[in-house]
Amino acid sequence: MKRIAALDVGSNKVVYVIGERDSYNDIHIIGVGEVRSRGIYKGAINNLSEAKVSILEALKEAEEMAGVKVRDVVFNVSGSSLKNNTIKSQNEKETITISPNPVEIEEAHITRLIERCITKSREDGYEIVYYTPRKFILDEQGEVKNPLGLVGSKLSTEVHIVKVSSTLVRNLEKAIRESGLNPISRVISAIASANATLTEDEKEDGVLLLDIGGGLTDYTLFIEGTPAVTGVVPFGGNNITKDLSYYLKIDNEEAEKIKIEYGNAFVDNVKEDEVIKIKPRGEDREIPVQRKDIADVIQCRLEEILEKVLRDLERKGVNLNLINAGVVITGGTANIPGVKDIVEHVFGLPARIGVPQDIIGLREKIENPKYATVAGLLKLGIQENISETQVDSRKNSKGIKNLFDRFWNWLKDIA
Repeated sequence: MKRIAALDVGSNKVVYVIGERDSYNDIHIIGVGEVRSRGIYKGAINNLSEAKVSILEALKEAEEMAGVKVRDVVFNVSGSSLKNNTIKSQNEKETITISPNPVEIEEAHITRLIERCITKSREDGYEIVYYTPRKFILDEQGEVKNPLGLVGSKLSTEVHIVKVSSTLVRNLEKAIRESGLNPISRVISAIASANATLTEDEKEDGVLLLDIGGGLTDYTLFIEGTPAVTGVVPFGGNNITKDLSYYLKIDNEEAEKIKIEYGNAFVDNVKEDEVIKIKPRGEDREIPVQRKDIADVIQCRLEEILEKVLRDLERKGVNLNLINAGVVITGGTANIPGVKDIVEHVFGLPARIGVPQDIIGLREKIENPKYATVAGLLKLGIQENISETQVDSRKNSKGIKNLFDRFWNWLKDIA
């Protein structure tokens, strides 16, 4: 069996998962380690020593459960702040003339075309972490899925490209390496979550993936099978917890507990007479609080987050009518009752909660929306045929080679 590890470095949790691929290409999870994040804020490392401790603790748990050591790891990239856009996506177009007369399209032609798009999109201070062709156009034939082997004289493409702050990426890699791991592939969080939870039909029909985590909300929009917009909003479940802490005059730990046990994301789901008791700071006795008021706080913050995603999509010129398959919600915040209802209310589209699919082993634990990213990382790692014995990290950890490997794997899949 081929083994691969995946590392989800999140604002609330660090998760290390070890999986095996059997002869049928099924993925078996054999080890999971999960610890509370330290030294990590909104996807970025802000205390190297604390972050390394979190990674090592998650690693130790997973390896003890699995009974094996796997140190080559696929990891996620995400991050944002109120001031800086650390993740950017764009759709770059380019055309090349291959020959005055039609000839067979070769790998070298496609690679040259993609490289031109990548070169045009480069930006100081950012690294290209993900790209995928959205379409190819061959002469007068129009759009083609895979131009390889076809005959033509001019080839055009549109490529979806995601760039991430170089500082963010390099500090993540530094923390991972100094934890004794070998980071062999990096994946945008929203793309990983999409890979774990979306069906091919949803991607073709048009679907928006929302990963509402603790510190961030990552999203990616698929149209006609490929991503069209990818981004992140610097708010998540932790902001809901802080709002409850302020409103109820309790500490964050108690607010998180109340959010999980009594929260609802849609006020209309809660009855008027439902009451819980809390003990605010400075009070000697418990006081009653209506659950409807708690739901109102949660709904207000979630509406703000969702409306920010909507505005991002509008700025990109997205027509919501193209999202025929609706919205799929993942991330820990998706576990709050009523999230599906508020998403449907704000977007005016059908929604569902997305959990990891096509995973064997420890399913009772992994089939939870909060593990969508790490499950997607694991699946992508195995799809790319990455294992501790097959990858030369010196070739793949830097530069664009790893992205081209991923692209050619994708092209073979649709051939």
